[in-house]
Amino acid sequence: MANTGVLPFVRGVDFTRNDFSGDRFPEAVRCMTGVQWLKLDRTNLTEIPKEMGNLLKLEHLSLTRNQLEKLYGELTELNCLRTLNLRHNKVKSSGIPSELFNLEELSTLDLSYNNLKEVPEGLDKAKSLLVLNLSHNHIDSIPNSLFINLTDLLFLDLSDNNLETLPPQTRRLINLQTFILNNNPLGHFQLRQLPSLVNLETLHMRLF
Repeated sequence: MANTGVLPFVRGVDFTRNDFSGDRFPEAVRCMTGVQWLKLDRTNLTEIPKEMGNLLKLEHLSLTRNQLEKLYGELTELNCLRTLNLRHNKVKSSGIPSELFNLEELSTLDLSYNNLKEVPEGLDKAKSLLVLNLSHNHIDSIPNSLFINLTDLLFLDLSDNNLETLPPQTRRLINLQTFILNNNPLGHFQLRQLPSLVNLETLHMRLF
């Protein structure tokens, strides 16, 4: 990729299906300082490229179907980030820096189809989240603290995990419109909390 003077003016790039394994990620991306959306789906990435640290205006980032196990690196510096899609990777709970959830603009987070065994530490700090997808992981409990601050959530997908109970704080999600709980070993007594979700429009609770 040529390092030309137009790169700072690029607003969006779709790199889907490029092979960026090894050291093949283009260094010129660091010059795209005005980019607002970036798709890196199916690019064989195993770590967050260091060049990402320069993309301080980035708002929407998609990294689906890669080989990422950890997110340490440049993501925590992207203060304009609104949407982060990481579905279909190999991310572990221990591989997610808690600082990621200090990003004040982050409103959509998709961590579905990963290797999470517990809710990532610090997720309760992501107070601007409107959409949260943690489905298709191995999570067996939700911390009591998670929903204390995430009261703006509109969409929550916890399906296909190992949840037997929901925390009492679930009733604080008074703005929630869509709640997906399919394929968890939940007891029916958990339904007692649902009347508190006064804006709920769609509930999926198909059990095993």
